[in-house]
Amino acid sequence: MDDSVRYHRVNTGNEIVLLPLAPDIRKLYIEVTAECNFSCITCIRHSWSDEVGQMPVELFESILNDCGELPELQTIHFGGFGEPLTHPSIVEMVARCKAAGYAVELITNGSLLTDAMAAALLDAGLDYLFVSLDGSDPDSYENIRPGADYAEVVDNIKRLQQLKKSRRVVLPRVGIEFVATRTNFSRLPFMRKVVDELQADRFIVTNMLPYHESMKQEILYDQEADLSDFGWESPLLSVKTAPTMKLETRRACRFVDGRAAAITWQGEVAPCYALMHSYDCYILGRKKTMTAQSFGNVGQRRLADIWTDPEYATFRWISRNSHYPSCTDCRQVDGCNLAQTNEGDCWGNKPSCGDCLWARGLIVCP
Repeated sequence: MDDSVRYHRVNTGNEIVLLPLAPDIRKLYIEVTAECNFSCITCIRHSWSDEVGQMPVELFESILNDCGELPELQTIHFGGFGEPLTHPSIVEMVARCKAAGYAVELITNGSLLTDAMAAALLDAGLDYLFVSLDGSDPDSYENIRPGADYAEVVDNIKRLQQLKKSRRVVLPRVGIEFVATRTNFSRLPFMRKVVDELQADRFIVTNMLPYHESMKQEILYDQEADLSDFGWESPLLSVKTAPTMKLETRRACRFVDGRAAAITWQGEVAPCYALMHSYDCYILGRKKTMTAQSFGNVGQRRLADIWTDPEYATFRWISRNSHYPSCTDCRQVDGCNLAQTNEGDCWGNKPSCGDCLWARGLIVCP
């Protein structure tokens, strides 16, 4: 036992577990804004009432300062549920994180990736740029993203790649993320050509979590759709990520297993994307009300102190060991009042991860 590390004693009912309270975060997701210039039909904003705004630069600086107390932190990802490129200080934020020695990722809808922005992100040292592209042509893409311009986004990515070539650099690497629905699934086989033309290093396919009742019939994981037609042998891809298409009881939280934390634009520290905000969603057609879970605010407490709080450490242990009920495939779920929200479950957990589709591998993120 390391004498320099504090431990928290947990009685599971069967055994005593000592949880190390070490500041061992490896990846940090920072939501610098909850604002977006798009209004996609798949977006969480259609079901939440959370306040929308941008992270103050002073709060970001406080977070970055706290990162110095996290010796195992490797990657900072700018994402969450807003468009990072709408934040006026995003380039400076990327540069500050790179100067501090971290790998930096950013996900965007690509519409604001102008020539000037692309050049600025290259200068800032961005390592990975993920672009959401949910269609292989204007019709399929713009059906999901009303008012968006498919050709503009594709051209923006191509010009970024041309700029990299002219400068003889490989960073930022480009990843493409495709949210699969029944409507756009027929276009998935054509995405291989698109991904190759955009010279992407990574392609991510993920399922959709419906945030509005009108979208609950669009899910694919109730019919075990086949992804084999995509053509994963694409020579340009170094990483291919696909979701599970069949509901299984097996569970694993990529956020907890990867020692990640997520910070909202207001500074609230959540364990994952699913618990960053309060919203309604539909789990296999069943409405569920999700309440945000914060273990502390970085404007009030140091990030290391929040991460090593016994309550947060216990939550991660419960998640890591799947010590919660499997609500999604429980035979009694339709008549269970507890399953209507994530606030608690029949095992006494508060909050509960029993319906989490990320843990099932049905939904994946960068």
